[in-house]
Amino acid sequence: MCAPIAFAMEGGQSPNLKGYRDFTSGVLPPPGVQFRQDVHVYRGQENSQISQGRLATDARNVTSILAFTVVTPTQLWGGNYAFALRAAATGASADRTVTTRLGRNSTSGDVTGFNDIVVTPFVLGWHRGNWHWNVSASIWMPAGTYDAGRIVNTGRNFWSWAPQAAITYLDREKGWEFSAAAAYLLSYENTATRSESGDIAHLDLAAMKALSPRLWGGAVGYAMSQVTGDSGAGNTLGARKAQVFGAGPAIRYVIAAGKTPVMLTAKYYREFSAQNTTQGDAGAISLRVHF
Repeated sequence: MCAPIAFAMEGGQSPNLKGYRDFTSGVLPPPGVQFRQDVHVYRGQENSQISQGRLATDARNVTSILAFTVVTPTQLWGGNYAFALRAAATGASADRTVTTRLGRNSTSGDVTGFNDIVVTPFVLGWHRGNWHWNVSASIWMPAGTYDAGRIVNTGRNFWSWAPQAAITYLDREKGWEFSAAAAYLLSYENTATRSESGDIAHLDLAAMKALSPRLWGGAVGYAMSQVTGDSGAGNTLGARKAQVFGAGPAIRYVIAAGKTPVMLTAKYYREFSAQNTTQGDAGAISLRVHF
């Protein structure tokens, strides 16, 4: 799943949704099924130097994300084994202007369609006192809506995968939580454009304090940094490396639905220090239930 739009011209956007792993990211729930529904809204602009001149982009999208995590009673190396699946649909639009010494070329477009599917066949989670951590590996499958002739797509037309690790310190008695999740994403060639996106490192952070038995407040943040440049015979923008940071407030409210707690989370990110990617505002509402 990729909530940010994917441009037919490669680069600038990661298949991995920045900030998706937030609170309790290191906590693997007890055996059962965890359901998660997110609505993610984003708007950002880019104005950067490219090999031909300058690139200006205005991107907007709204994404609905559905995820399931199945935690089994099976144990490996002292940790519980789980697997997960994510799917999404996005409505996206964008305007793009490329300015060179030969003149200015402006294009725009919009699309609504399915995103790429994310399969996580391997998750292992451990617990020790207030500490919780897990490791996993996810695969981005190119199942989303894609057309190389469009300025904007909801799929990316290439495979990606990422090893991931997350850790959470959760003190329920004192009402404190600190979480961090890291991923290193590697992508393969887009066969339609003959271009290949570089490796990208992601870090998601969250901190929260209990304000009441059901209400928590805190802050979230993320960092995305492209480690290797874009490449391939069809890469038209050069060996660009994207980077952006985001931070903002968040709240979580726990709703008692019988014996099943329902967690409702709202968060906002303001992006800064962007290079070769869009910079803007992101907001999300997340509903999580464990059966």
